[in-house]
Amino acid sequence: MTPFFNFKKILVIYLMPVLFVLCVLSGCHTSTAKEEMSPEKTKVMVKTVKAKSGKVTILVSGVLEADKTVLLSFLVPGKVETVHVDEGDHVIKGQVLANVEIDDYESHLEIAVAKLLRAQDSYDRLKPLHEDGAITERDFIEVKTGLAQAKAGCDIARKKVKDTMLRSPVSGIVGMKSVEMGQMISPGMPVFTIVKTDKIYAKVSVPETEIGKIAMGQETLVNIPALANREVKGRVSLIGVMADPRTRTYTVKAELSNPDYTLRTGMIVETQIVTDREVEIITVPGKAIVRDADNLMYVYLAGQSNGKAIRRRIFSGSVHKSEIEIKSGLNTGDVLIIAGQHKLTDGAGIVIIDSHMRPAQ
Repeated sequence: MTPFFNFKKILVIYLMPVLFVLCVLSGCHTSTAKEEMSPEKTKVMVKTVKAKSGKVTILVSGVLEADKTVLLSFLVPGKVETVHVDEGDHVIKGQVLANVEIDDYESHLEIAVAKLLRAQDSYDRLKPLHEDGAITERDFIEVKTGLAQAKAGCDIARKKVKDTMLRSPVSGIVGMKSVEMGQMISPGMPVFTIVKTDKIYAKVSVPETEIGKIAMGQETLVNIPALANREVKGRVSLIGVMADPRTRTYTVKAELSNPDYTLRTGMIVETQIVTDREVEIITVPGKAIVRDADNLMYVYLAGQSNGKAIRRRIFSGSVHKSEIEIKSGLNTGDVLIIAGQHKLTDGAGIVIIDSHMRPAQ
């Protein structure tokens, strides 16, 4: 009995600690494995979606159009002597753009002046005789007619001398130049186009269903993609009265100031027309919106019951400073994720680190 008892005692003394250590290690390994298998939650900041009062805006696209576009040509024929400007140059009203050779026209003017002097002399000598009845009324009428013709001829010759210089009728930019020194030109041949753009217009097409909401003087916000999405404020200055029969749209123009001439005709614009009608709208920070590979817009909401992110498709409207109007996809009371959303997928675990539910600004 003693050896068997000693054997059991040895088992208890030596094997129990080993079994205890193995159980502890096994438990630690299982716990570590579970922690490693548990997905890491993304830290996010949230904001409660609320509606606010705002004016209805109409989003339309179009192009920039010059205030005036003037096509210029010489009024007299001749050989171009000098061209003073080139395409893209800024010109002021009355500035000489080009001129044709003047010698022949100055000679014609001298001849016309000489004829005028002779006719004036005849008139001055015969007028007293006519008053005394020394010459007939018919003869004196011929003298008066000759003087009038000489004056008209002199005026025409003087104008032709003046017309040898082509001047700009407006201040603007040379948009087109089709004349060179030494070229023979004829009257009416287009040689310059001057574009007046110190004021410029956003010309857009408004659908028939929206035209009734637009009034003169309403504020517009014009976005120009070609200038790094530069935004320019303007006012509605023209509302068309006839619809395009094909598209059922009306032309609307918004006047924009362009003192630095950076806005150019033909640029594509996206225009928001702010109407006088107020409605309740939902806006979210632009930074909260996520776009996928197809350029579709989404936001992520914080699930209240399961602590997971919910991806929601949205449809946007107008821009309000840093906020984007949401036409559909969101409701008041939704908890919007405004930071950390770019790391999320639908159903991903989240931890809210900003517990203050702030209303939309």
